Amino acid sequence: MRKQPWNRRLLAWVRPVLAVGLSCGIAAAPAPGQAKDGPGDYPSKAVRIVVPFPVGGSMDVLARQVAQELGERWGQAVVVDNRDGASGMIGLSSVAKAAPDGYTLGVVANSFVANPLLRNDLPYDAFNSFEPVSLLASVPFVLAARTSLPATSLAEFVAYAKAHPGTLDYSSGGNGTMSHLGAEMLKHAIQIDATHIPYRGQAPALTDVVSGHVSFTMGNLPEVVPHARAGKLRALAIMSDARSPLLPDTPTLSESGFGRMNIGSWYGLVAPRDTPQPVLDRVQEAISEVLDRPSFRSRLEHQGFEVVGSRPAQFEAFMHRESAIYGKVIDSADIKAQ
Repeated sequence: MRKQPWNRRLLAWVRPVLAVGLSCGIAAAPAPGQAKDGPGDYPSKAVRIVVPFPVGGSMDVLARQVAQELGERWGQAVVVDNRDGASGMIGLSSVAKAAPDGYTLGVVANSFVANPLLRNDLPYDAFNSFEPVSLLASVPFVLAARTSLPATSLAEFVAYAKAHPGTLDYSSGGNGTMSHLGAEMLKHAIQIDATHIPYRGQAPALTDVVSGHVSFTMGNLPEVVPHARAGKLRALAIMSDARSPLLPDTPTLSESGFGRMNIGSWYGLVAPRDTPQPVLDRVQEAISEVLDRPSFRSRLEHQGFEVVGSRPAQFEAFMHRESAIYGKVIDSADIKAQ
């Protein structure tokens, strides 16, 4: 269905050099007579970043590290607030309703643009209730199966699935999340059947594979790695063009004899609609500086993230492109809101 691998398409939009803008020292200096709460003083109090999925998932791990870096740069507390449920809608609804002053921000992922294709009861408009700030990072998916399945390779996994129709199930981070759409894409690619079991986030979805309650999941690389290394699940294939140095023994889908597939999760930052442009600029400039810091990039890359970054217009255009692709997947797999 995809004309290009998802990560190449993403990088094509966001690889241009990010403008850091004016020196933060100059930008932070208040003009004579400027109000204390004006954009030039932002932030003058704690900033809250809403993560609409549970603690422990890749989104949460990334957000906490970005928050720490922003807090050190700004000299203000940047607090992560996990508000999970309804495929991210509960947390993002709180962001949409927050005062548009820059003190409440939200982290979004693939489900942000998939949910409007599945539901008519969203408490916000994905493209009109928020201001895009920046893409942050992406991670590839790994087909992760419970160890009790008699399959140590993708070929054995497929053979087992076809020999035992109707017995496999898979967990996802919620209906319409990328782990759901990605699993449906994989099912089509390797021609197997499995029942979908939605969870309230990627972390609990993966936990039930580790515990043996669910057959498999499309897990984010950073979350799969420690369990695979500990022998608590089997990493059967990575959904990218090349193997990851974090799981060097896990082949790509094409190496396993199937078509090439590049799918995974991406994460970005948004603010409530009508947040003042000077405040949005300060947040985006700070994010650019954080993501461009070599030590920070290296730390994230060692965890399995691919650092991206973008300008707001690039991020918005990327989300529109992703929405068009997800619409085709949802129609093809006949995915309905649950």
